[in-house]
Amino acid sequence: MGDLLQTAGISLDATASSREEAVRICGDLLVTLGAVSREYAEAMWERELLFPSEIGGGFAIPHGTDQSRQYVHFDQLVFVRFEQPFTWLNEEVQACVGIASAGDGHVELLGNLAELLMDDESRTVLLTSHDADTIRDLLVSGRSAS
Repeated sequence: MGDLLQTAGISLDATASSREEAVRICGDLLVTLGAVSREYAEAMWERELLFPSEIGGGFAIPHGTDQSRQYVHFDQLVFVRFEQPFTWLNEEVQACVGIASAGDGHVELLGNLAELLMDDESRTVLLTSHDADTIRDLLVSGRSAS
């Protein structure tokens, strides 16, 4: 299956001024990596309209609907950090972790991610590091590759 988060799935200087743009960027990255088909990327926005994915601390975690899992080819994360934070719905967001999961793997991913983002040091690394490998290692293993 390959890595859950590929270096090619990390963008550290994206530009978005709305949650719709941000979700589209995440979906496009997942499509480019071959993890999902276009239908899944479109379902990410459908889900966002029903359940906004901002989770605090400057992060959002867009992902598709349960029905769209059929369009996931393999489980994959993408990490997109924006040059300028913007107001998502109620909070400022500076980074998104887009999630594609064919089964129930996203439940564990979401739990691990929430735990990671509660840690000030980890959150700071994700929001400031310019090293894609450090970000990948932190998101995949929960620790940086220092």
